[in-house]
Amino acid sequence: MPTYSAILDARTAGAQLPRNLMAFDRVTGNWKNAHELLLVDDTGDRRLPDLARRHRATLLPCTASAQGARLNAAVDASHGELLLFPGQVDRRLVEWLSDWLPEVEAERTWDVAVLPVHRQGRLLRWWSWTQRATAGDTFWVARGWFELIGGFDPQLDSDAPADLLARLRACGARIWLASDDTARHKAQCPPQGGHCRG
Repeated sequence: MPTYSAILDARTAGAQLPRNLMAFDRVTGNWKNAHELLLVDDTGDRRLPDLARRHRATLLPCTASAQGARLNAAVDASHGELLLFPGQVDRRLVEWLSDWLPEVEAERTWDVAVLPVHRQGRLLRWWSWTQRATAGDTFWVARGWFELIGGFDPQLDSDAPADLLARLRACGARIWLASDDTARHKAQCPPQGGHCRG
């Protein structure tokens, strides 16, 4: 059974989808095949089946118009113990997923790990994220917690990921917020619920 399920939404990725899939080819080299890549699509783009095959992704056609419903459908089809919802796919994310995850997974003490979209200044990044997650943020969530809170709100579109993270935080999930240098350092989380610092 795959340990990690990475879920991409074709509509949200848009024209960046081929580039994002190439980035995941690099990332998953360190995951020792303990993963699956799922691509949920409501666009019906005829190019996607070939693109998915080339990058060893499972294409999941979906009729839901809201992002929350599409991502829930992808989770229902997934098998991983950890669910990855990538936001802004860039070199920083590739480094974080390639270098950091394999090192800390064996001693995981978090329920949710978040890599916020890059903002200038450490205090600004922390303050911005505590106020509201953004669409560019990438996060892992343990399947048990995802199921416990009922997944994404199926009525929400671009706000679905931020809403999910807010509910996880409100319910006491142990959240680890990554800093810029966490690709090279192990996470240190307190045993209590709440935000964790890298």
